[in-house]
Amino acid sequence: MNVLGSFQPACRPLLRGGLPHTNPMIVAQLICRYFPQTPAWPLPSPRTLADTPFALAAQGLPGVQIDLERDRLAVDHDTLEREAVRVGLAYLRGDAQFAALSGPAVVVLEELLRQLNAEDRHPFLLKYETIGPVSLSLALTDNHDRPLAYAPEWRELLLNLCSLRVAWQHEQIQGYAAYRLVMIDEPFLDALSHPLCPLQWDDGIDVLNRLFVDLPARRGLFLSSAVLWEAILPLPLDVIGFHLADHLQSLLRVATPLTQFLADGGCLAWGVTPVEARLLTNVHANDLCDRVVSAMRDVAMATGLDVAVVQRQSFLSFTGSLAYVSPAQAEQALQLCAETSQLVRQTLDMGEE
Repeated sequence: MNVLGSFQPACRPLLRGGLPHTNPMIVAQLICRYFPQTPAWPLPSPRTLADTPFALAAQGLPGVQIDLERDRLAVDHDTLEREAVRVGLAYLRGDAQFAALSGPAVVVLEELLRQLNAEDRHPFLLKYETIGPVSLSLALTDNHDRPLAYAPEWRELLLNLCSLRVAWQHEQIQGYAAYRLVMIDEPFLDALSHPLCPLQWDDGIDVLNRLFVDLPARRGLFLSSAVLWEAILPLPLDVIGFHLADHLQSLLRVATPLTQFLADGGCLAWGVTPVEARLLTNVHANDLCDRVVSAMRDVAMATGLDVAVVQRQSFLSFTGSLAYVSPAQAEQALQLCAETSQLVRQTLDMGEE
């Protein structure tokens, strides 16, 4: 956790996930245009199963197979057992190159860094992300359709792989911004409350805690579903990203840990910009500005903190990834988020970018 006042995004926008565009130059241009102070290394357009966030997160895991017929990722159990030691040894040696990505994700990053260099820009932060080990362990199944989460040794292996991936990503963007922020996306945390889930909340939180303690960057968590806030807020996090409409009321009910999180310098990434095409046509920046400013005041009232603290320790983000809408709709959402950020900063008298 950071020290209060050392990391203040002040309602700047934060991209979540990726974009649908397949041209890396266009992707980089859009990010630099709409997020000049908070550019992001976006996930690539998921043109095939191999380009999806889960497939990227699983790169390097022994035995991973792309089952096109069933449209799923699987892991050959025998291969995993035989070669798992390679992951563990790479982790013990700190060999981040073991988890190096290949393909479109790297091409997009190269173009983004080229444009940042060309413009001689040194932004507030550069963000990158990956699927976390809890959701990955629930999504990957073996030959018997059992999720890898059922076995502690495979959960440990995925934890090691995720740590190496973040270390490699962290190295790639060194020197390009004042801060480097890694956002771990855990879309399946709600499954931990299901009685048939092979992983319980205590075990899942332990995995996340050990991951975050190990990470080299500012650390964040993207949430997509119902969670136990009492378990999430004490984690060693700098940023928590969540869907404003879905999570605000449950967040307000845990005032004590929320107060401690914010008092320790933690930041909230408000998922307020919609990613659904039907919603994008009916929403305006003024509406989103009013919603998020009202929500910040609710948090300030619940925690007893000055509303200015909440405002300074906030990002404005998206309700999900833009990778699955059309390019035109994605650009509409990018502009909407940037405009909302500008309006919120003006409303709160926080100055221009």
